[in-house]
Amino acid sequence: MRKKKLVAYAAMASAIGLAAAACGSSSTSTTTTGGGSHGGASAYGAALTGVVNPSSATGGDLVYDQNQVPDSMDPGNTYFGWNWDFLRLYDRTMLAYQPGTSSVNLEGDLATGLGVASNNDKTWTYTLQSGATFSDGTPITPDDVKYAIERSSWGAGLGGGPTYFATLVDNTNSYTGPYTDPNSSVSGITTTANTITFNLNQPFADFNYLMTLSETAPIEPSTDTGANAGKAYQQHMVTSGAYAIKSYTVGKQMVLVPNTKFVASSDPNGIHKVHANQITINFGVDQDTIDQDLLHGDISLDTGGVGVGQAAQGEILANPTYKANSDSVPDGFETYLSLNVTDSPFDNIDCRQAVEYAINKASVATASGGSVGGGTVATTVLPPNNSGYVQANQYATAGNEGNLTQAKTLVASCKAALGSKFDPNFALATYTTDSYPKAVPAADVIQQNLDAIGFNVSINTYPIQTFNSTSAPATETTSDAAHIGMTMTIWGADFPTGYGYMEDILTPAGISSTGGYNSGFWDSSTFDNDLTAALSATTAAESKADYAKADAYALQQAVVVPLIDNTVLMYRPPTDTNVMVAPAYGMYDYTQIGTTSN
Repeated sequence: MRKKKLVAYAAMASAIGLAAAACGSSSTSTTTTGGGSHGGASAYGAALTGVVNPSSATGGDLVYDQNQVPDSMDPGNTYFGWNWDFLRLYDRTMLAYQPGTSSVNLEGDLATGLGVASNNDKTWTYTLQSGATFSDGTPITPDDVKYAIERSSWGAGLGGGPTYFATLVDNTNSYTGPYTDPNSSVSGITTTANTITFNLNQPFADFNYLMTLSETAPIEPSTDTGANAGKAYQQHMVTSGAYAIKSYTVGKQMVLVPNTKFVASSDPNGIHKVHANQITINFGVDQDTIDQDLLHGDISLDTGGVGVGQAAQGEILANPTYKANSDSVPDGFETYLSLNVTDSPFDNIDCRQAVEYAINKASVATASGGSVGGGTVATTVLPPNNSGYVQANQYATAGNEGNLTQAKTLVASCKAALGSKFDPNFALATYTTDSYPKAVPAADVIQQNLDAIGFNVSINTYPIQTFNSTSAPATETTSDAAHIGMTMTIWGADFPTGYGYMEDILTPAGISSTGGYNSGFWDSSTFDNDLTAALSATTAAESKADYAKADAYALQQAVVVPLIDNTVLMYRPPTDTNVMVAPAYGMYDYTQIGTTSN
């Protein structure tokens, strides 16, 4: 599984409160930092708390550029964060994050509202909006949603998206997916004329958040006739959103036009609206070219979600006009260290805690670019705008500059405990400079800090695209010649709850012989039980307390060293309308943008 946050470094971040799920209410919200929703003129940071240049006008053409080539434009086969934001233009998910507000509202999209939970959060039922159709005019049914989830999740399916449904949904009949078992279906999903019910193998209070994932976008089974287990479907998709696909050249360009079959009454929350006559997105464009085209008004948006490059950032901050059209966005990613608990020296807690005290986090933040386009000092596993976040700092030091004296004392204790097994020589694994330019400067600071307390640290770099594959630190063993003692990782949640952020990086689910995300190889029943308790909680307060408890325990055991909560600098041309950061995605809300340029 390729976590979209790591591969694309752009994805969801928000302060989403756990819904009053069992009540089946139509929406839930949690206020993020900043003011409430409002509209107004352009100013630095204005899109963080309000809608910039609000307009109900339609028309004109939008041109979006993207540095990456997408993994797939098929909603059931993508794990890129920017794509989860973008594909909402042409597809509908069961639930959605309400646009146009700095509070995160989880509400019905294709479903009428949040799921009705029963059986101790093991059964979830959703009712579909009436009148919804595909772009070919065919009515959308619960069976189309069920098929979409089955093709993405089971057996010989697509393999490019999340795996939550396959893990959680009952499969008592050993269903292998529609491509290998076309005459059957998974036992844990049932439908009626207007409802779909999910029966789970465990309580899962976060289940509503799974309904925002792109794989819940409905697919008409008769149109999914592509070869190679449906992977050719992206070239002839029949869509469900406000836009339809006019053309798509794989890996190069997609053109969207208004969907003439879209039924607005089936979208009473107004999530899907047409703002342009045409939207063109180009893939694989050089980032410097994107930045300059943005500044000169030649394109409408950079959909990468990772902000402008370093050269453009300097240009924007030095020019008051440019700066007024930009936003420094806390994107929900955190940069942190995982410590390998399976081998010396980090099989000893004193050596792990020594690292917590030794690192000058203020210098790491500066080396990463500072508070604009870099990050601010992090002190918890969960980012501040995660539903489970509680402010804490177990290893506080003056000015966040570290405490070498305390660190050296802990190293001495570690040496005494390990004796001849104490091994101060290890590698710090991080990203190559071309993958993520800020990584090596930050690693250099950490190397200097740890060398100062008696460790001998080398730096190994890996491409971000393969960072968690079999050839990278995720599968490093103690017998490897290049002993990796710590891994510096950028991470963000598929859905911003404590489980959505921590499950893959701190439980056995993230340990795999073929590549995983638990780079410290930590396996703790205490931590796992805290996550389980959060997923069985009946109130938002209980869930948050359990997630915060898990966070605190991971830090007490010093298996993770938080470094910075990341920020990116984004630019919005003054001709763009309805621009706002979507807190659930940590980037601009691509579905709402229009243009004054015709």
